[in-house]
Amino acid sequence: MEIRKLIERIKERPDLQEVVYHHYIPPKPPSFGDPERPLREEVTRALRSMGIGKLYSHQAKGIDLIREGKNIVVMTPTASGKSLIYNIPVMEAILEDPSSRAIYIFPLKGLEQDQLKALGGFAREIPLEGLSAIYDGDTTQYRRKKIRESPPNILLTNPDMIHLALNPFHEKWRDFFRGLKFVIVDEIHTYRGIFGSHVAQIMRRLRRICNHYGSNPQFIACSATIANPKELAERLTGLPFEVISKSGAPAGGRHFLFLNPFISPYTVATKLFITCVRSGFKTIAFTKARKITELIHRWVRDGAPDIGGRISSYRAGFLPSERREIEQRLFRGELEGVISTSALELGVDIGGLDVCILVGYPGTISSTWQRSGRVGRHGQEALIVMIALNDALDQYFMRHPEEFFRRPSEAAVLNPENPFILKIHLTCAAAEIYLREDDGIYNVPGLKPLLEELEREERLRRGRRGDIWFSRRRYPQRLTGIREIGETYTILSDTGPIGESSGPRVLYELYPGAIYLHHGRQYIVTGLDREKRRVLCRETDVDYYTQPLSTEETGIDSVVEEKAVKGVTVSFGNLKVKETVHGYVKRHIYTQELLSRHPLDLPPAVFTTTGVWMKIPLKLEEGMDPAGTLHAMEHAMIATLPLFALCDRSDLGGVSYPFNPELGCPAIFIYDGHEGGAGLTKRGYEVMEEWLATTLKLVRGCACERGCPSCVQDPRCGNLNTPLDKAGAVMVLEGWIKGKLDLSG
Repeated sequence: MEIRKLIERIKERPDLQEVVYHHYIPPKPPSFGDPERPLREEVTRALRSMGIGKLYSHQAKGIDLIREGKNIVVMTPTASGKSLIYNIPVMEAILEDPSSRAIYIFPLKGLEQDQLKALGGFAREIPLEGLSAIYDGDTTQYRRKKIRESPPNILLTNPDMIHLALNPFHEKWRDFFRGLKFVIVDEIHTYRGIFGSHVAQIMRRLRRICNHYGSNPQFIACSATIANPKELAERLTGLPFEVISKSGAPAGGRHFLFLNPFISPYTVATKLFITCVRSGFKTIAFTKARKITELIHRWVRDGAPDIGGRISSYRAGFLPSERREIEQRLFRGELEGVISTSALELGVDIGGLDVCILVGYPGTISSTWQRSGRVGRHGQEALIVMIALNDALDQYFMRHPEEFFRRPSEAAVLNPENPFILKIHLTCAAAEIYLREDDGIYNVPGLKPLLEELEREERLRRGRRGDIWFSRRRYPQRLTGIREIGETYTILSDTGPIGESSGPRVLYELYPGAIYLHHGRQYIVTGLDREKRRVLCRETDVDYYTQPLSTEETGIDSVVEEKAVKGVTVSFGNLKVKETVHGYVKRHIYTQELLSRHPLDLPPAVFTTTGVWMKIPLKLEEGMDPAGTLHAMEHAMIATLPLFALCDRSDLGGVSYPFNPELGCPAIFIYDGHEGGAGLTKRGYEVMEEWLATTLKLVRGCACERGCPSCVQDPRCGNLNTPLDKAGAVMVLEGWIKGKLDLSG
């Protein structure tokens, strides 16, 4: 069957309606190019052995810039051959000087395996012993020792290993660092938020070590489509970059269908998945949760046993060997369908898929393009179906589908100046090579307040002459996770540790009575030991989930920037946030029905972060609820900020005040939900007018009367979405955007 006939069948089936939009992107022919200087003969032979006779125009341009010594970031679509842009110059450098070294950094182990396989094509034609090796958490101790003693030309690893194994033990890698000429940072868009802020400091520590051994490697980054590739690469590394964003790679035609079903979207996804596989199309379905992944997998097997042996689920929590086996079966064509979480979003090559089913809007435009790029990689026509959930952004694009294709991708943001993260890595840097006034990477004179704090906390010790700093611990890196901030809590079940959680969020997510999901299993929290930083739980099987009830308070530490937006004062700066979880509710998993309420007596979580706040000159109209109006605006603004910054609404927090005593007027505060801030609300401050316009469009465009999850309700609201005044929110947003808010109110 052709894709177009499949689309006709979908449109005709009443049980798969409602199709609200069909968009077609026509195929794109290739554009070829040649580097200014011909490739070495050995490299040309290797490319021919891999079936590559010509280079695309963006590949040729990238190779030229790298040969000129530039740091570059390549932002082209999936399957556009980005890896050749760095593999070719790396191979040329190794052929010219066999002592040349390169580090390839990937966020996922599957990508390391993929690249190792790609390098095998060069290794067959360039017979260098020990050309490449993977060095990660799965590498045995014996193998690690061998790699350190005889480093390969190309080391494939991840940020965690650089943080824990390379930087701290750089003396054991001295020859490798002396010859290091290239640092490749793949999937750079994944290094955002808190994780990206940590990785930014790891990159600076890596550069310090390179300087120590006399090397100055070029940085080459690859990214999915984002709004700010140059800015992200520069903030991540502290170096200048040039961007390549015009792709010469061909692309097959792609059909997009937007479905807004009347019945359960998961039922529709299951039926559609079965239809596609039975029709002979290799299909991938992306879900937003592990539990939904496993449920759809089970429903497909139960409803269509004839295809049960040809499909699989795929998610985090599987053993590495299980994930590799599924990837290989997909690549070999043995599997015809897979249901996955975001774990298969990144560029692991899984062969020629035809249909991508998005069970819910992935949360960002960038992720949507990444997931849709999983299909049609061999030039065939492909189909992407987005099935809407009852969520604000899902429904926003169902009401305005054409805007999805007009809207640019979001910005990936991070905060290298986060003081909490910076202090952690200054301590690590001082343990690796002591800090001095004329440090080549860190501005030590400008960091003296933080260094003095670290001295008072007995994490750093100053030298006798006062111009150098040492770490008081030998290996502080071992105390530092790079995914979160704050003390780590261990989650323990009857059988032992099952996970970890960061301190700032533990009271919000792992209070006594909370249901915790891990590897598709349910655990109920039975105790919280704050002194030993342990969460105690036991496995259970219940038909409900839990939601915390909380109150939030904000205090302004300092104003960093301030501006007038249509007559309203908007500020960005540092906030002190106090979140208190005072209870929780149980809701039915499938119906979301409120089952019961339960009080809690927990201490507040207090943290400092960055945020944006608005002094709202609110004039009361007849029937307007001021608290409900501002609360609805707060929720809607949190829902739409992910259209501008790569994040999830769970990364943000907010509180609204009918009267804020600190400001002396009504106000809305929206803040980064992480200690020290991750740069998310800074992005909102920068695009404030567009953010407001999109928020109004979301709220005003929803057909509900009083507010629903598609506009002003927030599923994580600690006040159970009360009070909310949708009409008041529309009135205030319209008045603000028109510059007609009553400033005397």
